[in-house]
Amino acid sequence: MQTISCFIVEDDPQAFSFASSIIKNYKNIAVIGNSNSINDAAELIKKLKPDFIILDVFLTDGNAFEFLPLFKTIDFKIIFTTSYAKYAIDAFKFSAIDYLLKPYDKKELTTAIDKVLTDISKTNHESQLSTLMYNLSHKDQSKKIVLKNANTIHVIGIKDILFAKSDNNYTSFLLTNNKSILVSKPLKSFDEKLSNHNFFRVHQSYLINLNYISSYDKRNEEVVLNEKHAIPVAQSRKKSLLTYIDELF
Repeated sequence: MQTISCFIVEDDPQAFSFASSIIKNYKNIAVIGNSNSINDAAELIKKLKPDFIILDVFLTDGNAFEFLPLFKTIDFKIIFTTSYAKYAIDAFKFSAIDYLLKPYDKKELTTAIDKVLTDISKTNHESQLSTLMYNLSHKDQSKKIVLKNANTIHVIGIKDILFAKSDNNYTSFLLTNNKSILVSKPLKSFDEKLSNHNFFRVHQSYLINLNYISSYDKRNEEVVLNEKHAIPVAQSRKKSLLTYIDELF
């Protein structure tokens, strides 16, 4: 049986002990090192070349978006862990990268490790990691989101999304440059990610970027985006939308 090597980057002694105790249950995984410092961890990882690392996003001397750029290439898998920080959680969701929210339990870490073992031979998604680093350093509308389909991983600025439309279990995004991207995830999953970033579910089938409202057509009960895209508004969402529009003036 091939031995898989792990390195733990963690500045909380209890969290380190907890992770180590769980990894000991795996006969084919060996913890080959650990560090509580960004720079020290980077040097050791370059030297020891672990198959995967458990990385706390926020350490006392830095964070993940300062740590990852220290490597020319990321040739190891990463299990990210983080204490609650709203913009950090959003960064992971937008980047389509899994993470463990502290305090995590044995089952959550075991699931993450099992996933790493399954994917250990697959190529890392550099675009997803770069998107994560970008989003960790940007807390506003300049965030980016990863939209994946069978053939391509798209990295899109959320400010460039005009609206999203449900198509059964798929979601079609229309961008401000008129480009369309089809993703094999339901609209609900994007509603949860974008609702705190000035997006509003005006209809069961539509999620719009409120920044692009041009007008509201009372006769047809439609909101118009960029003066040309008429989107139907459900009766149950009409009052909230009109309240938002009234507050613009």
